[in-house]
Amino acid sequence: MGRIVIITFFIMVFLISCGKKDATVKTDNALDPPSLLKKGTQQYNEDNLEAALTNFETIYTRYPTSREYISAVIGMARCYNDMGDFERGFQLLYNLIRENMVPTRVPEIYNEMARYYEVHAIYSTEAGISNKAEDFQKAIDLYTKSVKYPNSDDVVAKSYAQFKVGDLNQQLEKYEDAALAYQSTIYKFPNTEWAQIAQTRIADLKQAGQQVLSPIDQPKQSQTTEETETPETAPPPELQQPVVPDTSQVME
Repeated sequence: MGRIVIITFFIMVFLISCGKKDATVKTDNALDPPSLLKKGTQQYNEDNLEAALTNFETIYTRYPTSREYISAVIGMARCYNDMGDFERGFQLLYNLIRENMVPTRVPEIYNEMARYYEVHAIYSTEAGISNKAEDFQKAIDLYTKSVKYPNSDDVVAKSYAQFKVGDLNQQLEKYEDAALAYQSTIYKFPNTEWAQIAQTRIADLKQAGQQVLSPIDQPKQSQTTEETETPETAPPPELQQPVVPDTSQVME
């Protein structure tokens, strides 16, 4: 009888030990940065902002040296932005620009900063706080910085930014500026998704009679003038001389 009790005891200890080991492995997998980023992104796309923010923040606080860190910060900014906490979201993006950890991703960060002003324009206009045109112009300025940033060849981010310059100008009813921006999208970033959409937008503007000139017929002249006026040889001012975090100073 005593032998049976002893054997039973060791079997129970063994089973408990195995159970603890499995639980530990599952916990480690759950805290893996790639898994957290994937889960957070999925939750964000499902509009589950609080849950997404929790996963992004876990990477932000526990894995600041991981490859997923920048994506997590961008994810956090998007969540705060969509939740209406604009200042906190913008501050996260501003800090990324100042840290300049991965220059190749700077255009993507500029795009998110521009998106801040686009979303802010909706809220502020409804509340009568600011002028929609002013917010859109700030967004255009940031999208332009994204396109001109010299230390990155991120075609996806830059082609999107160039298209958005046209899109926002079109919303502001600046149709010629919009057409020129769409044309630049086609010539600077051919064979991209945004170049194709830009071509459609130009055709729509012509059909609606909202385009007096035809910049698409003068690509060389427009492109040469643009490159002459805005050389892409130096980094943006805020990367050379850090300034106090302020939304107006970022535009300078």
